[in-house]
Amino acid sequence: MAKPAKWRIKLEHLVACNCNVGCPCSFNAPPTYGTCEAGLASRIVDGKVNGVSLAGLKWAAALAWPGAIHDKGGRAVVYLDARARGARRDALEALAVGKAGGPWGMFMSTCTAGIEVRSSPIEFDYAGKKSSFRAGKDVVVAFDPIRNPVSGAEHHVTALMPAGFLCKREDFYTSKTMDVRAGSLAFSYPGRHTLAFTAVWKGP
Repeated sequence: MAKPAKWRIKLEHLVACNCNVGCPCSFNAPPTYGTCEAGLASRIVDGKVNGVSLAGLKWAAALAWPGAIHDKGGRAVVYLDARARGARRDALEALAVGKAGGPWGMFMSTCTAGIEVRSSPIEFDYAGKKSSFRAGKDVVVAFDPIRNPVSGAEHHVTALMPAGFLCKREDFYTSKTMDVRAGSLAFSYPGRHTLAFTAVWKGP
């Protein structure tokens, strides 16, 4: 059997979830409210998977786990960039659902209750406290800065994770908008946790 082709990508990644600001998952602790519900999106800055360039393509997802992510049982609806066709779509799907392996493959392996794949126009703006993303009308997220509850001043938080497997640094924000309407996955969590990071992932 031929060995899977090695791959490497550089990407920007945005996440919004139902946890309080400063999501415990970043610290290997259980989620704030016991379960995890999230929307996320990535833009591939550069790189190839299975020998196919994915530069500029995006994907998004709605996800839900009945407990902590590492306990598995998650469900996901993954949205592939509608601009991807043929071999580029196949390679993007392999990456986004975890079949290509690597760190994202480890993450998506927790979605043992099923992964549905759809195609959608995806908007993505990696802009710190003003970041946003959407997959059609199904997943809509807009960031806001964390604010001091007394003065209203912006509060800036970064987590450094030398042993992190998805990234080594996360910048924390909060959600101005966080709405998911993806079939049976339906939730809305404004004012909760969001994060942004850039990373280089390799596989398989």
